[in-house]
Amino acid sequence: MNAFRRRLLQAGLAGAAVPVLHAARAAAPAQNAAAVSAEEAALKAATGPDWAMWKGGPPPALDLPDMQGRLHGLDELRSSVTIVTFWATWCAPCRQEIPIMSALADRYREKGLRLVAVNDAEAPERIDAFLTRLPIAGLVLHDRNGTAMRGWHVVGMPANFVLDRKGAIRLWHLGGMDWTRPAIVDAVTALL
Repeated sequence: MNAFRRRLLQAGLAGAAVPVLHAARAAAPAQNAAAVSAEEAALKAATGPDWAMWKGGPPPALDLPDMQGRLHGLDELRSSVTIVTFWATWCAPCRQEIPIMSALADRYREKGLRLVAVNDAEAPERIDAFLTRLPIAGLVLHDRNGTAMRGWHVVGMPANFVLDRKGAIRLWHLGGMDWTRPAIVDAVTALL
């Protein structure tokens, strides 16, 4: 077990969803709705309805290409408060959250808020089609083979992390959140 995973387990959150998630993903296609519900419930049980304080140490690497193939890393995010979201086009909560997160990042851009949306190994054409319908006001990175997702131990989507101006993870959440709630937004803007 690597040190990052051990810190997540010590925080009491990382392993909470794993058994249910594996069972949900193994369900037959006819049980897909039940599997999705089980996965969402497991993710909510892992971190609750609001942000959880991060106790997992420094962030893992995030060296990925954008949609034009240019490589980006965490170092370029320093001096900004950054929301890092792991998402996929098929993820219903992701589709709900991304427009709200984009609007938030756009609204607070001059104060130093950035959004980094890491797509999980989908075809570039599929991502581009999604971005045509729902543009993201931030940096879209392509995790072509899921390496970053595994490195960050993302067990379900969306997975959101908030990094402070020094690049340290301060907040995190697994599963969908209600980004219209002041408690969610205020926790992010308080870091600006």
